Amino acid sequence: MSVIARKSLVPAIKHTWSIQRPLLAQCKAPVQSAALVSNFMKQDNEHSLMPASVCQKSTSLIHTRWNSSSTATSTESKEQGSKYSATTKKIVLGLAKAMGYYSTGSTAIKASHSLYNTCAQQMELNKDFYIKECNLPDNFQSWFSVTQLHVWMLMVHLRAEGQGKLYIQELVNRFFEDAEARIRDHGISQQKVINSYIKDLLAQFHGGVVAYDEGMCKDDPVLAAALWRNLFAISSNNATDLALVVQYIRRELQALEKYGGENLNAGIVKFDKPDVTFV
Repeated sequence: MSVIARKSLVPAIKHTWSIQRPLLAQCKAPVQSAALVSNFMKQDNEHSLMPASVCQKSTSLIHTRWNSSSTATSTESKEQGSKYSATTKKIVLGLAKAMGYYSTGSTAIKASHSLYNTCAQQMELNKDFYIKECNLPDNFQSWFSVTQLHVWMLMVHLRAEGQGKLYIQELVNRFFEDAEARIRDHGISQQKVINSYIKDLLAQFHGGVVAYDEGMCKDDPVLAAALWRNLFAISSNNATDLALVVQYIRRELQALEKYGGENLNAGIVKFDKPDVTFV
């Protein structure tokens, strides 16, 4: 190209760049850039150094590249959404089971916390009945006796389950862990003294379980006698209180039958309030 020809192109180049620069500066995305370039090519084709056909091909190429990029991004997002394949999930679950996370023992431990908490809350939830109606003193021993009664009822229900023995053991573990924590909350910190208390409570627990089992299998007078020795011995109750608790036990043992394996595995169980009148 001659010097004269090059000089004649300079004004056109400057004019074209003066139009392109502010337009391109506003571009914030490839689609916007393509649209602006396309409009520019249509409106100022006479100033362009490229033929219109070339401009159209260039615009088409920009759109094609952007669409390809969008498709790739979308595909990548979908791949990230399904990051783990069914095979990977199966392997991970298999490893979890191998490590004991879904084992019967692990499930029993997790469920026992919820099951026990339901038993431990009964004294607080029904204070009006046990403290006011039955005249039990509001102290640690009353809490232990009422909680033991509900733990025993749940034990009776768990005996019929396939892995009931394991669940019962974990339930009793939670009971005595809580009992020890409550002893410490009363200001007793010497381990020797705590061990002595736990030993006495354990003997009381085993004696109560045997007595309640006998009363359940025999008749209401035998069950009432077990309640007298294990629950009401420290109170000035009367025969009506004994009869109301016997009625409550019979009703709740029957109600617990609706809580099957899935509920127990999830730690779901419920006790209703004791009645203050005979039904």
